[in-house]
Amino acid sequence: MAKGFSLGRVNHLIREFYAATDFRTCFAFENNQCSGPIKNAHSLQNNRILNVICENGHLYYFKPEVVDSGPTSVIKKIGKNDASTFFGFCDFHDTELFKPIELFDYTGDIQQKFLFAFRALAVEMHKKLRQLENVKRMFAQRPRIMLDPQFVYMYRVAMSDVNDHQIEYELFKQGFQNGDYTGVRTIHRELQYGVKFAACSSFTVRYDINGKVMNDTFSTKNDRMPSIFLNIYPTPQGTTNILISYLNIDSEVYQNYFNSLDALDDQKLTKYLNYLVIENTENVFFTPSYIESLSENERKSFERSYNSSMNVLERASLLAEGNYYKFDLFNLAP
Repeated sequence: MAKGFSLGRVNHLIREFYAATDFRTCFAFENNQCSGPIKNAHSLQNNRILNVICENGHLYYFKPEVVDSGPTSVIKKIGKNDASTFFGFCDFHDTELFKPIELFDYTGDIQQKFLFAFRALAVEMHKKLRQLENVKRMFAQRPRIMLDPQFVYMYRVAMSDVNDHQIEYELFKQGFQNGDYTGVRTIHRELQYGVKFAACSSFTVRYDINGKVMNDTFSTKNDRMPSIFLNIYPTPQGTTNILISYLNIDSEVYQNYFNSLDALDDQKLTKYLNYLVIENTENVFFTPSYIESLSENERKSFERSYNSSMNVLERASLLAEGNYYKFDLFNLAP
């Protein structure tokens, strides 16, 4: 930390720097129909999802911060209206494109599966474009770091992520414009109780359920890293929908993995997802009473397990202490 800079000042500067990368666009497939301002759209539906998990208009989420020991993420409260938002769709398309999932309960309709998966891609694509811009801005302000292998690696990863998502976006666009929603495979599971969190994200899965490497996520080669698309949310009816999808073009990578997931019973699937969500998902929000009900040990495990996804030493420490993932997001049945 720079001499004379408090942690509060450092965090303020980091937030300002990242805020400057924000941008407005419409990821809809028919841009000639765009109308109205680019909205700060919710990737998790405000009325049908966030309303279910919020309490007194608030939720908890993982907020990146710098602390004495370095960069980390800590659990913080956020207002419902500010949660899970990004400038990714114009007013018209935010309403019209997602009508089948905004206005209607999930029925297993193939178009609904397609739209849930696409929205997960859109929010992640917007974030990856910002991360790439963030690196470019660092290079512009401090050109010398372009000689640093760590920053070069960061730039290559950011470029690869954006390129990979662009390919996926074009596949969704082609399917939508052709009226063909069959290019996405989705596993749907309905739990007969409502969980106290909601997640919407896309990411590449490194290991299958048996620990075998499927994707070398640390590679910067030209090989595309295929995404899965994850949506988990409680319904107003007191159940929970779990949707896990991939593009059929990636069947060679994910078909056997999805077959394995589909064969799991609810208890084994949710035990696995308890890990998968925290390991891979930033766009996840929690009911305040759930977080506040965690024991001190569970809360430490919760925060540290989340941060261990980017910190090998933290993971090793948690494993040595026997405190790795000692919480259960899904253990909420009446």
